[in-house]
Amino acid sequence: MKSFRNAVLCSASFGALALVTPAHAQTADASAAPAAAPQSDAQGDEGGPAIVVTGVRASLASAQSIKRSSINIVDSIVAEDIGKLPDNTVSDALQRVTGVQITRAAGEAATVQIRGLPNVGTLINGREAFTGTSRAVSLADIPAELVAGVDVYKTSTPDIVEGGVAGMVDIRLHRPLDFKGLEIAGSVRGIYSSQSDKMSYVGSGLVSNRWDTSIGEIGLLISGSYNRRKYQDQDAFNYVSSCVTAGTACATTAPYVNSSGNPIAIPDTVGGIYASGDRQRIGANVSLQWKPNPDVDVHVDGIYTKYKNLYNNSYFIAIPKAGTVTSITANSDYNFLGSSSTTTNAYTLSSMQAYLDQTDSYQGNIGAKWNTGHATLSTEVTYNYSKIRDRNVIVDTGFNSPSMTVNYNQGGTPNVGITGVDLTNPANYTLEDIFNNRSLATSSQVAWRNDLKYDFDGGFLKNFKIGTRLTHRSVNSQATTSTAIPANTYILMSTLPSNAYTTSPTNLVHGKLGVGQYLTMNPTYLLNNTASVLSAMGLSTAEPAYDPNNAFSDQEDTYAFYGQVEYGFNLGNMPVSGVGGLRVVNTVEQLQGNGVSSKQNYLNLLPNINAKVGLTDKLFLRLAWGKAMTRPEFSALNPLVSYAPSGSTGNQTYYGSGSGGNPALLPIKTTDYDASLEFYANKSTSLTVAGFYRKMNGYIQTYSEPEVLAGNTYLVSRPRNTGDGYLTGAEVAYQQFFDFLPGAFSGLGMQLNGTYSDGMTDDPIHGGKERVVDVSHWSYNAVAIYEKYGITARLAYNWRSSYVDSYNSGGSQANTIVVAPTGQLDFSASYDVNRRLTLTFNATNLTNRVYHDSFQGVNASGQYSNTPRDTRTYDRTVEFGVRFKL
Repeated sequence: MKSFRNAVLCSASFGALALVTPAHAQTADASAAPAAAPQSDAQGDEGGPAIVVTGVRASLASAQSIKRSSINIVDSIVAEDIGKLPDNTVSDALQRVTGVQITRAAGEAATVQIRGLPNVGTLINGREAFTGTSRAVSLADIPAELVAGVDVYKTSTPDIVEGGVAGMVDIRLHRPLDFKGLEIAGSVRGIYSSQSDKMSYVGSGLVSNRWDTSIGEIGLLISGSYNRRKYQDQDAFNYVSSCVTAGTACATTAPYVNSSGNPIAIPDTVGGIYASGDRQRIGANVSLQWKPNPDVDVHVDGIYTKYKNLYNNSYFIAIPKAGTVTSITANSDYNFLGSSSTTTNAYTLSSMQAYLDQTDSYQGNIGAKWNTGHATLSTEVTYNYSKIRDRNVIVDTGFNSPSMTVNYNQGGTPNVGITGVDLTNPANYTLEDIFNNRSLATSSQVAWRNDLKYDFDGGFLKNFKIGTRLTHRSVNSQATTSTAIPANTYILMSTLPSNAYTTSPTNLVHGKLGVGQYLTMNPTYLLNNTASVLSAMGLSTAEPAYDPNNAFSDQEDTYAFYGQVEYGFNLGNMPVSGVGGLRVVNTVEQLQGNGVSSKQNYLNLLPNINAKVGLTDKLFLRLAWGKAMTRPEFSALNPLVSYAPSGSTGNQTYYGSGSGGNPALLPIKTTDYDASLEFYANKSTSLTVAGFYRKMNGYIQTYSEPEVLAGNTYLVSRPRNTGDGYLTGAEVAYQQFFDFLPGAFSGLGMQLNGTYSDGMTDDPIHGGKERVVDVSHWSYNAVAIYEKYGITARLAYNWRSSYVDSYNSGGSQANTIVVAPTGQLDFSASYDVNRRLTLTFNATNLTNRVYHDSFQGVNASGQYSNTPRDTRTYDRTVEFGVRFKL
């Protein structure tokens, strides 16, 4: 069974658009530093009448100003006022950015990818941030209410911290001297989720003020957010396929063979999952600023985020080969696979997996900046600490199905029919085994950064910058052994207290799985009464000890130096500006496990040059070349392997499964080429086209291979460097407000963007080339906007084409898992009652999207097939809220 769990858990871009230039166009100042919160314009172009810029339009205008003014190729999201980031979380908001894709799970936007790659570096106010043993901060952990803006850097300069092959996301939080004086603001939202059928709520608040004192200007900001979300994802699945065995070999008689007399393989398991959770997030931010005079700025920042998720996976697991298989129908397209089967006296399971995950993250920062005239000096010391505590209790409950018929592909989803047993009678269920697991991971880092910038009075060189950054990071992780403990005393579920078990929801994946309600253990009871369950099963009630084989530590020190120059000159009547330089980084890595150790010391030279050419006052060309690197995740460097036997619940392909790290992993290295052509018709209207090419070396992907332990073969997954590869593509983005239209129609606006990407890398297992995982060839966003008379509304559709999820899944079917194209439609609206009070309404997943993935390609024997794997459905949400500003 553990093998099963590890496996399951483990449009062309639109054409050129004609720009419509408004009658009263607005001109952005390319040399002006963009503000975090844009101000209204006092006058239109060419002395025309003023156009007041507020709301979403102000947000888009400010984001466009940042993009236009930047040396880098960058896209931004700006909160036009306190608490008004366009979406509810940072990761939600990022899905609207050109070239950014997200994956969704647990009721939210989860992984963020830039141009298909998940290797995204994260900064908070320009400094490195991370969660737990990862290299980046969990963007979903940063409440949108705390955020002033988010910048997505697709090209780098030497002064930006290394670590994002895909790109860098910089989250800008509010600071007190950003505001003119006292600011008090907040918001409250209530959220209803359809599949969980639960209400959730979010609240946030901010207080900021500044004072003129005898020692200079002082500002203090305190903000906080509380987010409680109840969610449910649903999944119907086919696991990997294998033949029905007779002894130790495949059966070769009817009904186990096809018309050619060859064995037919059917899935080892098939079933469904209700993944339900009650997630809480707390975010707090304190910022103190002191300016003793206009040339000196001192800041002290503190950030705290807390994540707590009480969730469970309620499984229904049919095991077609754990009984007497009376019939198998061969697949009409791939006759070495079965399309349906019937089993009598089938051993069947329900399984409750209860989890309590908690993360506490802290970041403290003190820094100062001193402007002496030509020179600006800055220094900053940052301390990060993160602690992750996870607890997990699983109980498998078995019952007999007198008759089980399974159709493995009924419209892309498996369908299970069971007769002869009451699935809601606790007397039919036996407690089979239990998992009792816990883990603890801590990570701390001290970073010290120093920068010197010197401005020249004129000429070709505008300024130069040099700087250093030193870091020391320590990661420690330990965990119990995650294997099933068989019951010593087999008891019926009915002998337990009535609150020890619960009835599942119904209508799994819109009823397509065919299984109605069934019984599983109560997840809250399992977590709170683990000792009682263990005792009832005749097992020891002692708290499980951490297994030395599952412990590892990592000490990492980095030493970085950079130097860069900013230049500018005129090429005829075209201004040219840019930045060029070099970042030098030395990394010393020391890993230690139980009897396993690894040490690496490597030096990376990261040259970089950017150029920006003003072809006209509204048309710009950007060119960039550079080298980048991303270090492996700490968890990927874990030198240990965890093995889990499958048990005797069917004729699985392997004795068990395993997962582990690879201490030999090296950083991913890329050589990057970027070009962008950008036309800015006015402050909120633009058309941009960009192209990119990443030459990659050592890109890291996870692969599974058979490994033998004590004479038994396990399918073990490990991350590996893949050798040479590339990522290439193009982006198009367009936005405009139609001010020239009459009356109410002048509030209309739109955003459109699309991305084409293609990525290939070496296959380290079989040789040759293969697609880079997670990269969709096509993706786009289409957003219709309306803003007038105090009403703001957005209808946003996000879509991406198919992509590879993973390789080497094992089994007789195709070994590559491919995700089908998917899109989501969201709506948001608000009404300004007055300048201090706004009512809000949001709705997500309006089309009730369905996720599908499948086994596609060839198996280990070279046979091609395309068969369903997962069907997933997600919550639709509706929320009402209010924002206020005193």
